[in-house]
Amino acid sequence: MRALLVVGLVLLSLGCEDRVIPPPPGGDAGPRLPMDAGVPTRRDGGSSAPVVDGTLDDAEWAGATAARSNTPTDTDGSVLTRLVARVVDDALYVGVEGTLADGDTLVLYVDHTLGGADGVDDLASLTDEDGALDADLSSPVVTPTDFRADFAWGTTSMPRTSVGLDAETGWRNLGTPDRFTWVAAETAPTVCSDTACETSIPLAELGGARPRTLAMFARIAHTAGGWANQTLPGDDASAPGVVNVLYEIDDGSTVTDGGVADGGLDGSTPTGIVLDGVIDPADEWAAATLFEQSTTGTGAFAGDQAQALYVLRDSVSLRVALRGTLGADHAFVMYVDNDVSGVDGLASPTPLDDFVGALDTALSKSMVLPSELRIDAAWGTLDMDRTAAVGDDRMGWRSLFDPSTFTNLPGATVCGTEVCETEIALADLGVAATAEIGLYVRLVSANTAAFSNQTLPLDDGFSPEVVSVYVSIPPP
Repeated sequence: MRALLVVGLVLLSLGCEDRVIPPPPGGDAGPRLPMDAGVPTRRDGGSSAPVVDGTLDDAEWAGATAARSNTPTDTDGSVLTRLVARVVDDALYVGVEGTLADGDTLVLYVDHTLGGADGVDDLASLTDEDGALDADLSSPVVTPTDFRADFAWGTTSMPRTSVGLDAETGWRNLGTPDRFTWVAAETAPTVCSDTACETSIPLAELGGARPRTLAMFARIAHTAGGWANQTLPGDDASAPGVVNVLYEIDDGSTVTDGGVADGGLDGSTPTGIVLDGVIDPADEWAAATLFEQSTTGTGAFAGDQAQALYVLRDSVSLRVALRGTLGADHAFVMYVDNDVSGVDGLASPTPLDDFVGALDTALSKSMVLPSELRIDAAWGTLDMDRTAAVGDDRMGWRSLFDPSTFTNLPGATVCGTEVCETEIALADLGVAATAEIGLYVRLVSANTAAFSNQTLPLDDGFSPEVVSVYVSIPPP
């Protein structure tokens, strides 16, 4: 019946564009661009499909990675705050939270097989100017080399519900870059309220073949040209026309969940990890959520590298590995919220000011945090190539309950020449079984207030003391 409705709409829509034909699956991955955040994939643990009604209900989006933006908007009325997506019942569901000013367009680009051979690798080649949505989707943006957009979705106004072959709202196949094919609302519905949009599209329409990784990103395009500074997932706000970070969903393979704001497991227990300061060639961290960045250190931090962050959580512990190099009088530091959106912990802008002890001094920084993040604990090291001792002054875990007098926490740490590995019991962090953990890493001076421009996950290197992107780790 759905197919008959689509055919009937196409026959009645003289001058409108043809029904989408799914593109074929394809093949090989290429290298990523510099500054790529290495956002991992997610295996969705949810069950029932979300209702496409323009309301991002937490229950119906349970199991979905939430990519958030905390960057202040540079465009009055246009705001991006959250992106969620799930694959359920052989369809892709997407929700975007935010608002839209007159003259702006909310756009989303999707690669149905990240690293595949088909799709558009240069979005500057999109030249369809028929209709406001198609014209705004044809705005040039630079993407990672393994991202090739097959489809795009968007809306020129909120609130709005798509109807038929809608010129203002809905899905477009980008297979013909100068004449997009439209997908009817009966096949791929969209409902936008004042503050959120929800949409879905059948995987048969989207094309590609399992197992694969779906990838996407959202922006707000100005009809007059250019982009609003906010991005989903969170990216470089100073260059929103360059995509470094992708939102990814595993579809059909057996990898762990992930995403810009997610670093949890799907109920499995990590095995084979040995805390020895070396990431085993057999990839003992294969089940981890991985975040990478390629920003080059400058000034006093030239030569230092904060390259990659691996995160694993099971029912009893949190394990973290950090790959990089560390110069003299510098430190890797990590801050942890044991219950994101909970009431305990230190809210911004509470200063950390324990200057008794080398690691405590390095951890004592002033930072601006998003409202839902209240830090409870921290980890750090001033050294590589050694193992933390009990009560170690330069390496290990600290409770930040008293921001002026940190206390040591149990937890093992071993650093090799280029990798630190650490673990801590959730009970020692004060993490409840149902709590979401949040964390982020910085490279800092060990004895001054200075921050490097290198951040994990990738954040705004021009303001590393302002935390806009962090790892969110749901319970297993």
